[in-house]
Amino acid sequence: MNWFTRAALSYFVCFAVLVAAAVAVFINGRTAAEIPSDRPCDRCHSLQTRSENFDSVVPPALPAAWLGTNALGPPPLWVTSNNGVPTPPADTQPNAAFINDPAVLSDKRLDSLTMSFFETGAPTLTFRHNFNLEASDIDPSVGFDGGVLEMSTDGGNTFRDILAAGGTFTTGGYNRTISSDRGSPIAGRQAWSGNSGGFITTVVHAPSASPFTKFRWRMVSDNSGSGEGWRVDTVTISFCPVLPTCTPRPRPTPAPRPSP
Repeated sequence: MNWFTRAALSYFVCFAVLVAAAVAVFINGRTAAEIPSDRPCDRCHSLQTRSENFDSVVPPALPAAWLGTNALGPPPLWVTSNNGVPTPPADTQPNAAFINDPAVLSDKRLDSLTMSFFETGAPTLTFRHNFNLEASDIDPSVGFDGGVLEMSTDGGNTFRDILAAGGTFTTGGYNRTISSDRGSPIAGRQAWSGNSGGFITTVVHAPSASPFTKFRWRMVSDNSGSGEGWRVDTVTISFCPVLPTCTPRPRPTPAPRPSP
């Protein structure tokens, strides 16, 4: 999306264009209430939040512009679901996004729609998820099948793990490392694996976003066994677009030190 501004436009029109660009995220979702943030906006920025809870569609359809693909392995792809395991089936009723965990090599990906950020700082991504993915029952640090979060800043052409991209988890980060001896496409990587015991919250501070940002939830399995699957719900992005009419408060000039 191209955004143009003209010097002759009034401050009001400038403000409207900037905000419209900044909030062009999850346009097919619903507006979310403000969520707690440990990165509050300063006085020249306004906290904005947008979310997707997968409840506006009829299963198995995904919301518009969300995409499920299998880079490896047989169907099914990511879908919306309102029943089945792992339980409960949704964080907000009736639906959540869902993918199975088969006993074959697979690489199953759920890509968000492209999000546009303009004149904004690094966003915070929050989501709820419920997983039961094959993991070692001997070593609690080892997973066999696992889920990871990835990020693209070029419209989905390339993705990197959220940590490799510069993001940081503050809540609900990866809990295991995928075994390197079973042929997994994400062998050796940190991931979510094992049983979450129901829906848990993950909060991640993403790196500074671009006008072409996408997030990817990626579930990868090996051929040693299976699990119940992974459910993702209540996806929320919060960010701080700049208020162009705001003038930052000047910093006070330090008082001169008295002469010795």
